[in-house]
Amino acid sequence: MFRIGDFSKLGQVSTRMLRHYDKLGLLVPEQTDEWTGYRYYTIHQLPRLHRIIALKDLGLSLQQIADLLGEDDSLPNDQLRGMLTLKQSELAREKAEMEFRLAQVEARLEQLEHSEEPSPYEILVKSVPSLPVASLKQIVPHVQEMGYYCETMTRSLYRKLSAGKVGWGEPELTLYHTSEYRENDVEIEVCIGLDQEMSRPALVDEDVTFRVLPERPLVAALMYEGPFSGLTPAIFELIRWVGTHQHVPAGPLRELHLSGPAHPETPTDAVPVVELQLPIEQIGSSQN
Repeated sequence: MFRIGDFSKLGQVSTRMLRHYDKLGLLVPEQTDEWTGYRYYTIHQLPRLHRIIALKDLGLSLQQIADLLGEDDSLPNDQLRGMLTLKQSELAREKAEMEFRLAQVEARLEQLEHSEEPSPYEILVKSVPSLPVASLKQIVPHVQEMGYYCETMTRSLYRKLSAGKVGWGEPELTLYHTSEYRENDVEIEVCIGLDQEMSRPALVDEDVTFRVLPERPLVAALMYEGPFSGLTPAIFELIRWVGTHQHVPAGPLRELHLSGPAHPETPTDAVPVVELQLPIEQIGSSQN
């Protein structure tokens, strides 16, 4: 048997909490010395203690934990494992959201700190020719999941084209179909350039679209080199530049992957090179 101090070390929980669990009848010592009041626990009580801690971490009250466990640890392992897995997923989503918020704040801070300085990016206006592509479209529930969806969709598109024996060319690109800034339900389209325009081959999955991206006479273009996680400040700068030069967006933002596939099957240490292209028109020209 273990005295309460030793048992607290084994279970990684304070003696104060063990006394509290005893008082509630949640974890009663195997033996209590009637003369000294010392509490003694056995190694066989550790699993119940671990279950109590796990359920407490899930946010359950001690009364709820007592109801779930009963006196005989009646909560099956599979059920507890499922509850912990759900909590793990919930915490992972919260972590991803906080990381996204932090990145947004850092991008805004960078804008403020460099607002009086020359732009670190070179932006030029040019025309781009039409481009035949094969593509997949999907709604991304939240922008913080953008990386996951882009990777999954792009790899799926390559697999579908390979299965249909369709050859592809360059470039690989992503289109963001939104007329306003939004964080939820963002429609994106991942595209792979084709060597020539073609109709849908019979062997290709019906989700794949074959179309021609139209020629754009005016496009504001910005070159970016670095990790995809750092694209946000560059996008902000491109949009700011368009506005300060008396233009407005006239089509979806294009993200061209000039350094090759953004999500290769075999990861590399190569630094991504991206060209951001935003079709533009002069303010008021759409009404003329």
